Amino acid sequence: MTVRAPLHYLFCLLVLTLASCSREPGYSQSSPDATIATAKQMVRDGKAGLLVKLIRSDDDNMARCLNRLGHTLANMQTLAGELNRAFPGDVRKLRDEAQSQSSKSGLAGISRAFTGGRANRREGAQNDAMNSTLTRLFASPFEALEEEAANLTALQLDNQTYSLLYKGGPIVPGVPLLLKLDPKDNRWYFVLPTDLPILSGYFFKTPEAWRVYTGLVATLDNIVKDLTQDVRDGKVKSLNDTARVAGEKAFTSLPFAIIALDRLTAAERKSRGLNATTPSPIPSSSPGLPPPK
Repeated sequence: MTVRAPLHYLFCLLVLTLASCSREPGYSQSSPDATIATAKQMVRDGKAGLLVKLIRSDDDNMARCLNRLGHTLANMQTLAGELNRAFPGDVRKLRDEAQSQSSKSGLAGISRAFTGGRANRREGAQNDAMNSTLTRLFASPFEALEEEAANLTALQLDNQTYSLLYKGGPIVPGVPLLLKLDPKDNRWYFVLPTDLPILSGYFFKTPEAWRVYTGLVATLDNIVKDLTQDVRDGKVKSLNDTARVAGEKAFTSLPFAIIALDRLTAAERKSRGLNATTPSPIPSSSPGLPPPK
């Protein structure tokens, strides 16, 4: 055998090794339960951006939107880490409160912890609740998944479809959350409930719609990245100050993405013969959607 033959075999082995390494090691989607476990493990590993890989994509336009969402999730996890380093005591207190609520009433308890408890009708209570929600979201965005994944199970509907349950019941009443088997790669994926009749007049899957949705996600992603840099630079003075700084950033960039979404909804509803909402006018000085940073 010549020297060239072993080198050829070695090259083939290297290609196969690299190909196998292109998929994240240890992350299985061989069954519905494996996919659920993988979602939790990705968060534990600090790879929340990979969660979107567990969601079934209908076409390239949706895939691009999910890809951008993955970047946003990864950046949210980075922001949470920076807040934990900057304000460890405050973050620990928030997590303890969420865990206490979770131990009492599961996901509902976490929801109350994130929204600051029961609604209060006093003036300013809504703003306080929103600030509390944003602060907890930034400091611990994947709390519910980390704490409650053990209570998530899958109920078989047919050979290629399972329903995602929480403690044996629906996560959101009336909204089926499914896992489906993709015969192309024999993996199980979460399916977003985008085909629900209640969403038919407000969520659209045209190429233009996905472009607008991707732009909105990009805007949120830029806000998260800017906020992360402010935390690193010491411009955020406390954990409770996080929501205020985020609000200031959203005030200057988010309205344009919302206007684009408003116009899309009005146009799509009109084309379908539905009552079209009146789109908000875009200011003449509008720069349009901010590009990804």
